[in-house]
Amino acid sequence: MSLDLIVWLRDVWKTYIDGERVVVALKGVNLSVKRGEVVGIQGPSGSGKSTLLKIIAGIERPDRGDVIVEGYNLNMLDEDGLAMLRNTVVGYIPQDLGLIDELTVYENIELPLLVAGVPRDERRARVLSVVDYIGLKGKEKAKPPRLSGGEKQRVAIARALVNTPTVILADEPTANLDWPNAMRVLELFRKIREDFNTTIIMVSHDPRIIKYADRALSMYDGMILEKRPNVTRSLNELS
Repeated sequence: MSLDLIVWLRDVWKTYIDGERVVVALKGVNLSVKRGEVVGIQGPSGSGKSTLLKIIAGIERPDRGDVIVEGYNLNMLDEDGLAMLRNTVVGYIPQDLGLIDELTVYENIELPLLVAGVPRDERRARVLSVVDYIGLKGKEKAKPPRLSGGEKQRVAIARALVNTPTVILADEPTANLDWPNAMRVLELFRKIREDFNTTIIMVSHDPRIIKYADRALSMYDGMILEKRPNVTRSLNELS
């Protein structure tokens, strides 16, 4: 496998049992993503996009097939190893964002650092730095219910970014935003890629977001159906 490949999936299958029904979420998926690449995956609800992200993040395990992220074969990792991967290599942003309403912006972003055992002074420096980076300086003490949708999304991105991961996985990152706020989020993803050479994989049903990616994939019925190269364009051109 090339050193430039950060994510590599080979013949990945995933099945769920729903009552008496068997649901095949992924059907022999193959995928390779390079360092610093922004990949968009478009498909309807139920096509397997979210399952694919969870497999890459080590939240779900495949029934069969190989999943390698930054040189780690996820099939070879125990639960502690997968937790380490999620806290250091992969930043995962779920569709519901996963923010804790009872915690402040600062505390939500700090959580991965607490799990990683980062000393207090370093935690503070890193949290304040990433809060400034995402443009929410002065909102550190606010709690999620008091934030706008765009601000909540930026907090979720900051939490995923605070441990400087190699890969950020974003599930429908602009689903609940109007287009101006969606553009701000996409601009932030582009800045993260440019500043940190972070690989970003986004899944969405919105074709405007997919056009932003370096490479777009279509997904339907658990399969990646097509690949097409895509030139990154100004987000203003897509609005």
